[in-house]
Amino acid sequence: MSQGETRALAEGQPLMTVNGRPGRVGALLGAGGQGEVYHVTVEGLPFALKWYHRHYIDLDIGLRTRLERTIRRGAPTPDFLWPLDLVEIHGSGSFGYVMPLRSDDFRGMRDLIAAPPQRLNLTLADRASVCLQLANSFLELHAGGFCYQDINFGNIFLHPENARILICDNDNVNIDGADASIYGARKFMAPEVVRREMLPNSRTDLFSMAVLFFYTLLGWHPLDGKREHAAALLDPDTEHRLYGAEPLFIFDPHNGANGPVRNFHEPIVARWNSLNGELRALFIRSFGEGLHDPHARVLETEWRAPLQAVIDAAFGCADCQYEHVADWRAGKMLAPMACLACGKAITAPEGLRVGRRVIGLSRGKSVPGDALGLRAGAAALVEAHPARPEITGLRNLSDTPWQATLPGGESHTVEAGQAVRILPGLGINFGKLTGAVLAAKLEQNA
Repeated sequence: MSQGETRALAEGQPLMTVNGRPGRVGALLGAGGQGEVYHVTVEGLPFALKWYHRHYIDLDIGLRTRLERTIRRGAPTPDFLWPLDLVEIHGSGSFGYVMPLRSDDFRGMRDLIAAPPQRLNLTLADRASVCLQLANSFLELHAGGFCYQDINFGNIFLHPENARILICDNDNVNIDGADASIYGARKFMAPEVVRREMLPNSRTDLFSMAVLFFYTLLGWHPLDGKREHAAALLDPDTEHRLYGAEPLFIFDPHNGANGPVRNFHEPIVARWNSLNGELRALFIRSFGEGLHDPHARVLETEWRAPLQAVIDAAFGCADCQYEHVADWRAGKMLAPMACLACGKAITAPEGLRVGRRVIGLSRGKSVPGDALGLRAGAAALVEAHPARPEITGLRNLSDTPWQATLPGGESHTVEAGQAVRILPGLGINFGKLTGAVLAAKLEQNA
């Protein structure tokens, strides 16, 4: 806080939760339109306390009832920084709630699209992992009969090293279909909410989630094409037209009136063309039929397989490292024949098919145990031969021996710590599951 500003609660001030847990107020962590957030201790353990401004309590008359219900319900997944208990301080005229404390190494998700040097640079696989975690978390929330109402960049934090997410501001959560306390964030609201024809609900959450996914993977808003580029000023009337009255997807396959602008949107076009077909089809549905029919929107479960395919099969150009996604269909790899960034010929890795998943075997790729029917954690690593760098192998990082069958039919055991050469036609029995190495035969991905 700048000099001269005041805080509602004093450092060292005692507190008591509604359920009788004693604590003490610590440092002020931040402040906003709704209230202030403090570091507190409750029964000697660290937490965060969100303390509301008095005027906000008067505006949001259903806030306390909503929070009490949220606390009773409990967090849908550990990814939610969920309200744990209410806090009252005698004579303050306000109240707040305690929640788990977010560590300082988490970054705001908005940093994914921030200007350098603030921009958070994650791999394409990590970005897909962020989306997959969000889909799973919001599925659990919605399955419990609740909606979030305000999905946007500002409410989500992520760890730059492992891409783990945390969802905050859960005082927005309400029973699906109940009167909403908030419309949502600019550019994340569903068109019917922008037009004030509908209050936020689980179906508008699905739209906001799709916008968030598009931003995360492509760094751009899905409805910002020619029309937004031509707008001299994004005033309220223009925003209402672009995102409410006349929304149109930048990659709408049937209407190019809001398509990409030459010499401006090339990075967005390249990333779009680098994605797998199933994922692009979901975005086309989200921002095609889904713009006008809430029931046509993509469900959380539908995002899982296409996002997992990005995690499994993203690979970098050998010359410039720009990432593409191998789109394996009927044993064939579909991908651009030339790098979408530098134009050099693509050299794609082989793929390891295990069940319905195909994992790209790029050097440095860590294969998770769950993909191989083994226990959690890294189970295999793709690496160069230490003496013959032209050879690529798959090292067994698990504690289970594998049985490898070479293309010629010869079979041998790959003990823990050993590696086997990656060759098309190689078969590996991992114990519960078996895998087969597929050749990287590129065909143009239209």
